[in-house]
Amino acid sequence: MAYRRQLAVIISLGLVLLTATSTVFLSRGVNRQLDDVSSTYQLLQQADQTLLLATNMETSQRGYLLTLQSSYLDLYRAASLSIDESLKQLAAMTRGNTSQEARVREIEELTAQKQAEVKQTIELAIAGHQERAIANIRSDRGKALMDRLRKTVRSFMDEEDQRLIERNEKINRTRNWLTIAALAALASAVMLACLLFNRVQRYLQQLSEGQSALMSENVLLEQRVAERTMELESARALAERERQRVEVLLQDSNHRIGNSLATVSSLLGLQLRQATNEDARRVLIAARDRVQTISTAHRRLRLGEDLETVRADEFLQAVIEDISVSLTSGDRINFETAFASLNLNARDVTTIGIILGELVTNAVKHAFPDHRRGTVFVTFDRGEDGVLALTVADDGVGRKNRKNNHGGLGMLVIEQLCVQFGDAPHYEDNGEAGTRAVVRFPTLEVRD
Repeated sequence: MAYRRQLAVIISLGLVLLTATSTVFLSRGVNRQLDDVSSTYQLLQQADQTLLLATNMETSQRGYLLTLQSSYLDLYRAASLSIDESLKQLAAMTRGNTSQEARVREIEELTAQKQAEVKQTIELAIAGHQERAIANIRSDRGKALMDRLRKTVRSFMDEEDQRLIERNEKINRTRNWLTIAALAALASAVMLACLLFNRVQRYLQQLSEGQSALMSENVLLEQRVAERTMELESARALAERERQRVEVLLQDSNHRIGNSLATVSSLLGLQLRQATNEDARRVLIAARDRVQTISTAHRRLRLGEDLETVRADEFLQAVIEDISVSLTSGDRINFETAFASLNLNARDVTTIGIILGELVTNAVKHAFPDHRRGTVFVTFDRGEDGVLALTVADDGVGRKNRKNNHGGLGMLVIEQLCVQFGDAPHYEDNGEAGTRAVVRFPTLEVRD
């Protein structure tokens, strides 16, 4: 009996040792699991912080281009400095893991490319080349680069989540097996039941605290992700509202300018009726005609979907129609037009419309004196050398027979506007009778 009791005590003590060993493994496994969760969470948080800084950098770039406010430059510089430090921390946290290091290097490369693209765009805007800067933003390159960066960061985070899940499953399986062994040992150790019960109770409490901590970390992580998602959605909605507001302002601005100029032209017409001095009347008539030309150009301006380009043929034909109504009576003077179907920058096509108005006005006034009948031919197309050119020709009395053949305000306006495109107007005889004016635009860019 004594031998059996000793054997039972030895077996019980062995089972106690086995139980103690099992609980030690359980405790260490829980500690490792908590450390793993904490380090993975910090790594995911750092990666998300890097992506958020890149997004802030892009958002401040767009804000500066839309408003030209220096505060957006401060936000851009702060984000640019912070993202470098964030990448260093991310690299330090993944040091020693070959797979993670490769992903971090890819994120660093994409971030550097995005920084270069944003820096180039902002430098263009600061240098006064806002149109080129906006064109860079609207190109697919910046969007594609940002999409690649988001995809790479999300892929990196998804891989970390998957690794954490796999490690937790492995630890859970080990924990389950050790728990079963501990319970079997406790069931067999009758003599040390109270001691084993107290010890198991303590370790079960530790296990419960570990699980609670893990659940709390998961809840906190989900809350952070939800908050960041709401912030990004808010920023996107704000940017969309600003874009729509700018579109409305641009369209309204063109209409207001045209209407204001038309009002000025009407006021000059009223003043003309009251003027008795011939010199004053000529000055008022010239001023009214030029204001009317500019007003016509603005009122007929219809921007394309990109809010930057205009169809040249539609715009110039509309200008001719307005001029024919305001400068001629009945069918005394006919207009024959041929305009190339081209997309041009709105600012450039407005200037061309003003030049066209001046040339046609001069032709109607000076080529057909004494209520003569005739035709004005207007073309806008590429010449033999491939350069775009505007031609206004008439079959009137010719340059030598015009009553007013000296350069006036209209010619001065035309010459000053043509300088913007790198050339000057050229005047020549149009066959046996009439005059031809040719304006070339060597530097004019055609938009797709």
